[in-house]
Amino acid sequence: MKRLTLSALMSAVAFSAILPAPVLAQTAAKPAKDLDERTPGQKPADNSLEHSLWDQSEKAEYKAQTSGERNRDPALNAYVDSVVDKVTGPYSGDVRVYVMDRPFFNASMAPNGYTEVWSGLLLRAETEDELAFVLGHEFAHFRQTHSLQAYKNFKSNRDAVLAATMLITAVGVGAAGNAGSYAAARDISNLTRGLIDVVYLGSIAAYFGYSRETETEADRFGSQYAHQAGYTSLAGSRLWRTLLDETAASDYRRVRNSPTRINIFGSHPLETDRITAIQGYDKALNGGKASAFDDAALKPARAAYRAHIRAHLGDWLKDDLRRMDYGQTLFTIKRLSRDGEDLGLLNFYAGEAYRLRVKEAKTTETNADKLDRFEVDKTKNLEAAVEAYKTALQHADAPAETYRQLGDVYRKLERKPDAIEALTKYIKAHPDAEDAWMVEDQIATLNKGGA
Repeated sequence: MKRLTLSALMSAVAFSAILPAPVLAQTAAKPAKDLDERTPGQKPADNSLEHSLWDQSEKAEYKAQTSGERNRDPALNAYVDSVVDKVTGPYSGDVRVYVMDRPFFNASMAPNGYTEVWSGLLLRAETEDELAFVLGHEFAHFRQTHSLQAYKNFKSNRDAVLAATMLITAVGVGAAGNAGSYAAARDISNLTRGLIDVVYLGSIAAYFGYSRETETEADRFGSQYAHQAGYTSLAGSRLWRTLLDETAASDYRRVRNSPTRINIFGSHPLETDRITAIQGYDKALNGGKASAFDDAALKPARAAYRAHIRAHLGDWLKDDLRRMDYGQTLFTIKRLSRDGEDLGLLNFYAGEAYRLRVKEAKTTETNADKLDRFEVDKTKNLEAAVEAYKTALQHADAPAETYRQLGDVYRKLERKPDAIEALTKYIKAHPDAEDAWMVEDQIATLNKGGA
């Protein structure tokens, strides 16, 4: 059983104190006693354990509703809602979804049906089937009342005073984490745009994580719910394998050597045996015959899914770079590029990853970083950035700043004529750019022999 840190518990207390009571639209339903499996429309009985978890979840939901990182694109939200509706079926009226622009692989469904889907997940899923599996996995936690089971287990293993304190202060959110999660929430705030509320995430993280048994059960039911909705039951296996491969591509030794976590709170360990288990569920759901896997045949499904997220690719990749794990970002970009779509945008951000990897290596010179971080070959990465930018420029969707960034990398490689040429092309193409005067000054400096 995971143990809470004092800082995580205090963050939950602070969270409970500062939030006003939310006004949430809830469907009328007859209260029911705590059950092993929730029924559609079921609400917890007054003064029950589950009611207390719902109360705290509603406070967290209010915070999500008003978050500055909530993505409010109607088309994107309608699409994610449609997938949730298919997976949850008769329970769809119990679930409310919030798409959040956060660059980590994460989805969660709280005991009261409040659901978050993060952009890091939407960026990494390749097909709707994969998204449906993750949502089915989280729906399983909700439908099978895993949060209530987790709390009962927690209560039975801790003294009554601490259990009573947790009942008042814990935020019952499905994607919650382990004892070290408050630090993870703090790091997220530092690495992203600064809009994430540390207290909010710390409160979510303060909730105890699910056990290995409930995670296995959620995989099984998630496969089943997705299959019932018409999705392939093998999608979870594909997605979990991709996450294992992305972990292996990390710039950080500690990430490469640690068990993969399928969300930022660390409560969902991912090993190959879970992938094998999902393959077994797939076979069972299909009458003893495993689903056929043909990567080429998935291309139309990938194209259909990409059409729903394309408008956000640039913003999400920019956010992903803020995680400062450029190996993982480059791995994701390579996967996104394999069908030949959005190559101007994707190659531009590949160039950014190589360029920023060099910059980050120069600014993190502590002994700990030297021991942990991937050894950066400055010239090799800058040359890779040049090739990525040049490839981007061959496509119409290359961002406006591509020539400017190319010129900057040429300058760092001390290729002054190439730098002047690239920067000049940027000015000619974008004479009204806000930074035009700065670029013109840089060109003048290079012409005079400066750096």
